[in-house]
Amino acid sequence: MRRDFVLISAVFCFSFSLSQTDKSENLLIVDSLWTKEVFKFPIHFAPKIDYNGFEEAYFPNDWSNQDSLEYWSYAFAWSINGNTVINETTLERDLKLYFDGLMNVVNKDKTIEIPETFAVFLPTSKNNFRGKIRLYNAFHTKEIMILNVLVSTFSCTEQDRTIVLFRFSPSSFEDKIWSTLKRIKYNTSACASDISDN
Repeated sequence: MRRDFVLISAVFCFSFSLSQTDKSENLLIVDSLWTKEVFKFPIHFAPKIDYNGFEEAYFPNDWSNQDSLEYWSYAFAWSINGNTVINETTLERDLKLYFDGLMNVVNKDKTIEIPETFAVFLPTSKNNFRGKIRLYNAFHTKEIMILNVLVSTFSCTEQDRTIVLFRFSPSSFEDKIWSTLKRIKYNTSACASDISDN
């Protein structure tokens, strides 16, 4: 697990060493034992995701343990500057760019061509979506995997920004891990505070 976090941090810090966020306002309410990473847009491995803001990501202890229900089960939130439209089309586009870029950076075997990511989403209500992502797992199995995804969006009107909460797991939505993931909530006080760039 430690090795995977080192790898994740190395991937992100390559781009964000000069713009790393030192202090997060805590966009999400998450178990305190989960590991937290915060970094800014634009993302070097997915520069076509054309947002300004930052990502706050949380990983459980057994994120990389293939025998655990926590395997690849995690959450992150995007804080996007501006009143940004989030719908099925933007989610499918952005997450394809995100995971295609991430897996190509993580992949060490440059003799192979990483299969493209495919994402599909449907709205479940005005600000909520359910979807699936088919991606190549360059971190562990070097095989195709399917992630189930729940997405919720929130608007910080006074601050003119949009918060997007993503929850991921390869486990079925009926599995126990989703009870844990659904307890990860948007921190409503986040709209009343600003992130520090200092």
